[in-house]
Amino acid sequence: MLCQKCHKRPGTIRYAEVVDGRVTDQFWCSECLANQRSGPDGFEISEVSPTRPNRDSIHSVVSRVVRAQRACPECDTQLQTVFATDRVGCATCYTTFKDELGDLLNKLHGRVAHRGKAAHLTDARTQLRSDLRSKRALLRSMLKAENYEEAATLRDEIRSLEAGLYMSESGAD
Repeated sequence: MLCQKCHKRPGTIRYAEVVDGRVTDQFWCSECLANQRSGPDGFEISEVSPTRPNRDSIHSVVSRVVRAQRACPECDTQLQTVFATDRVGCATCYTTFKDELGDLLNKLHGRVAHRGKAAHLTDARTQLRSDLRSKRALLRSMLKAENYEEAATLRDEIRSLEAGLYMSESGAD
């Protein structure tokens, strides 16, 4: 994961900032952390209020601790282990911890939904389809520009590519 401050070096240090009771987690590189410490803003140690914590804040802390100790019914992986290692134990972990994993997946992958892999263009049929798409788009632009001679040449190339695609899909490789 890249540093969330400079976006250049690996973010190896967890930087947690607490403002008005809200915790913001970021992963920084050591250079950005050193710059933050030596900069004019620097780190400040906030004063601890002498008042007793209220019932809601105690409940919030207790519920976070209880959630972190939850375990997957399938593989018995605890939520705190998932956060510590950035890895789940099995497929059931995703459904068990779905509420908590959203933020983690966004941090690691930049999205929550799986996007899948694109096909490699080494396959001859895939290459033919790609060539067909690009030539058809080029043909449309040639027709708009009223360049009919180029369009006729492209039309013939498209027909030969379509014939080649048909032959490869029918098993005559």
